[in-house]
Amino acid sequence: MQASSRAPWKSAVAVLVAYLIVGLISQALAWNAWEDSETTPVWLAAGVVFGALCVMPPARWAPVILASFIAAVAWGLYGHDLHPASVLVFAAIEIGFVVLGAWVATRLVPEGNPLAALAALLAGAVLTAALGASVAAGFWIWVRPTTSYGLEWRTWASSTALGILLVAPLVTAFRDFEVRRSGGLSMARFWAGAVAFAVFLVIAWVVFGKDVAERIGRTAATLAYLPMPFLVLAALIWGAQGGAIATLIGALLVVGRTASGGGPFALADSSLNEAVIQAQVYVAVWTLLLLLLRALTEQRRQALVSARAWQLRYERALQASHVASAEVDARTGRISWGQDAGAVLGSAATSIGNITDWLARVEPDGRPLAETAWAAARGGEHRDAGDDYAMQLGGRRLPMRVSWSPVVGPDDAVELVVGLLRVVQAPATQGLEALDA
Repeated sequence: MQASSRAPWKSAVAVLVAYLIVGLISQALAWNAWEDSETTPVWLAAGVVFGALCVMPPARWAPVILASFIAAVAWGLYGHDLHPASVLVFAAIEIGFVVLGAWVATRLVPEGNPLAALAALLAGAVLTAALGASVAAGFWIWVRPTTSYGLEWRTWASSTALGILLVAPLVTAFRDFEVRRSGGLSMARFWAGAVAFAVFLVIAWVVFGKDVAERIGRTAATLAYLPMPFLVLAALIWGAQGGAIATLIGALLVVGRTASGGGPFALADSSLNEAVIQAQVYVAVWTLLLLLLRALTEQRRQALVSARAWQLRYERALQASHVASAEVDARTGRISWGQDAGAVLGSAATSIGNITDWLARVEPDGRPLAETAWAAARGGEHRDAGDDYAMQLGGRRLPMRVSWSPVVGPDDAVELVVGLLRVVQAPATQGLEALDA
């Protein structure tokens, strides 16, 4: 009990320390570009608080919010040289809108829906960045009247939004991280991702270098797109955790090189601050693409897991009821047997691969009924009850009840006919194995 009461404060201290460390990293990245605005051009610390709140239950938010506010006050005093009164306003703006955005990102998301979670994350990030920038730009004019509202708004909004999009998914991806000896990323996938990421680093280092204009010429301004597909490839191969790390490193490389005066954005704009803003928007677009691809991949994985679970339940129910299943292509007549059909009907039945051959095995007195039932199902007719007739299989007579049901495709045409088959009278042998003799 005592340990659990200390846990929120341990998380709060970790967030405080991480906020200040990440703030120093952001300052170091944007040091050369931090000349025209009061706002830090690169700001990843907002993503630390945002991500921490996203992975915590609301009951544990209070200590984290308090610790984040203290960290923001410390940063306002150190990073912006604010007076004690104004630094409290700065911290309230910085943390208050992050809390609002995190609330939107966590409270309005249905559980287990990756695309909805991404939409909520994006909504929270945009809300935090846009509203925070609108208030913060006015705050900077109040503190230092010579500042430009438009520049402060653009700088605050771009740096905050990118910080959330880069850091919050990283925190979320490592929420339940455990070191595992097996079941993780295979070495083949690891090295494939490493090769793609290495290619990205090399191309990005060249394209966003200070001497890119001398190396490549006037076309350098059009080459910003070249490295990013390799970052996307590496992130997809490495999965959520490795992809989040690769995206963060790649973004820091692009933004950091731009802030030092290199790359297409610095060539196109005389102000490094504006160049960094453009680089962050550029990186944010690619980050959103990665997050969307990751959400689609996760949604597909969940759909496959759910489909497999339902398939297992369906197969177990059929097995317990001694019922076999089959799917027949309505156009070709090809039969695909269910997993346990052989145990129910015997291999002499499941070796039949076409509906024409199946109907040919029906005894003459029941063949008209069997053919009529199949034709009705193929034509789209649903029949509640099955039909009873006997089959000649492996030299034995096998009475059964067969029910066919049509499956209609998007064009309203019958694509498949699904059959449920059950032996209605046990054969006179010891088991169905004798049917295969």
